[in-house]
Amino acid sequence: MTSPETNSTSSLSGEARLRQRSRRIRNVWIAALSVGFLGGMAFALADGGALPLSPAIFWTLLALVAGGVVAVNVWFIRRVDELEVMDNLWASFVGVIAHILIGAGWVAVAARGYAPAPDVLAVLMATLVVTLLAYFGLKLRRRLG
Repeated sequence: MTSPETNSTSSLSGEARLRQRSRRIRNVWIAALSVGFLGGMAFALADGGALPLSPAIFWTLLALVAGGVVAVNVWFIRRVDELEVMDNLWASFVGVIAHILIGAGWVAVAARGYAPAPDVLAVLMATLVVTLLAYFGLKLRRRLG
């Protein structure tokens, strides 16, 4: 039960609900990007030798990062509305298809000697670019109507 002092979603105007939704999505993005940036910096320091890690500590940190990625994604999906979830699912679907096609295509071309051996990082970066283009394309289409 909500008291008169609290703003329930039903008591907010449509414009206020839109601002609340945008603020919530922005905060989730900021939190996810911050965690990713800090994790990336830690692994870069470890990889460069500036942060010496024993194998046990490295694997423990890697497991924590994997658990953190899952936790942030679950947290994200629970905090955003169904339109954001749908956009993420479509963009992820496009990304998975792109990953399969880019990876398999590169392997097939390299097997015939027309290209160098596949580079995992290049395939992942191409997948990320395609996924982001799909996501922002959906957002733009939704915004333009």
